[in-house]
Amino acid sequence: MRPITLNIVNAASTLDSHLETVSEAFDSAVEPARRLLGAEGIDVVVIDAPDQTLPEWGVGGYTYGPHVILVALDPSTSITKQHVEATLVHEFHHAMRWRGPGCDGNLAQMLVSEGLAQLFEEEVLGEAPFFSRVPITDGEITEARSAIYEPKFSQAKWFFGAEDVILHFGYTYGYQLCRAFATATGQKASELVGVPSPKVIQLAEATD
Repeated sequence: MRPITLNIVNAASTLDSHLETVSEAFDSAVEPARRLLGAEGIDVVVIDAPDQTLPEWGVGGYTYGPHVILVALDPSTSITKQHVEATLVHEFHHAMRWRGPGCDGNLAQMLVSEGLAQLFEEEVLGEAPFFSRVPITDGEITEARSAIYEPKFSQAKWFFGAEDVILHFGYTYGYQLCRAFATATGQKASELVGVPSPKVIQLAEATD
């Protein structure tokens, strides 16, 4: 099995006070990722990049395909092991999903990828993140469904609060879709890493 490596970019020493927290969170996240997802062959790169973090956590994550995860930190905040670990667990699920159906291409694919990653956080850590439960509206859901398979969509609109759609809509709606699918099939997020997004959408919508 290929390694999962931690690479902390810290030449300026701005992350010095967070090195132990990051290392402990990494070790805690790698174990379930290996055991439940078969995760391997992944570089985790940690950088000082406040503008790429969730303000509530001082931590942000992004997965560049199947082998590279970026974790951004705001070193001026109080960064916790819990939030770094949750971010890594989430991104490890993305990395493994990239080896199957992928995580983008249309809105359906991104909704399902994000929903499953949050569901995996819940499976491993016992709780889904705060952005899985924002108050989305029926009107927003109807609009999203009308564009769900279009190849061009605005990630800013559906996930980051642009164009009068509530911030984190896509995370919450994706979580709801994947939670409905997991409940109906009796499967966990770790077992659904390769499930096709149309299958999730169709079953979840049929149970509305």
